[in-house]
Order: sequence, then C-alpha cells, then structure tokens
Amino acid sequence: MKIEEVPFCPMVGSEVYSSEVKKTEVLMENFRRAIGLRIKESKEVYEGEASLQPVTELSPEETESITGGYGKSISHVIIGLKTVKGTKQLKLDPTIYDALIKEKGWIVTE
Repeated sequence: MKIEEVPFCPMVGSEVYSSEVKKTEVLMENFRRAIGLRIKESKEVYEGEASLQPVTELSPEETESITGGYGKSISHVIIGLKTVKGTKQLKLDPTIYDALIKEKGWIVTE
C-alpha cells in the first residue's frame, strides 16, 4: 500500500489540550476523519442461449428467526438456470427472491 493511500489526519498538541473541547472528543473526531473505506463491487454475468424453461429451480432456504419466536426467515435462495449448453445453480441473497416473485414473468413459481 502506498503512503498516499493511507488515510492520515495531522494533529497539533494544542488541539488536544484545549479547554474548550474534551480530549476524547478531539481524538474521536480525528479518528473519524482518518478512517478510510473502500467499497468494491463485483458482478458475475452468465450468458448463454436459454432453453424453453430457463429457470428450473427457485427454492428459498429458511432458518429460524433471529428475533426468536416461532417464525422463520429466508436465509438465501437457490436458483437453477438452464441453457442449451448446461445448467448452473446459484445461491443468492433473500432480497432477490422477493424481486423474482414480484416479477413472475418467465419465472417458475411454487
């Protein structure tokens, strides 16, 4: 990692020992300024000629609810895609399941 990529926030001692602001507040403010985040998004695209029924499987996997009680929540969705050359199973986020159910166009529903 290069030095210019490292988040850095210079401080002066007189900032910390000010009577107007608490020492911890000054330090926390400088910590927040010095924190750097990098978000990387990756996408995978599956291309191919779809068969007559491209989605062969759409099954939500349920787990016990984290809030307790007797309810269950969807942890992930397994979707099966079929093309002329072969099949592929994907494990996807539960929010995608809701979007797929609302779509209902070419998607197989239970």
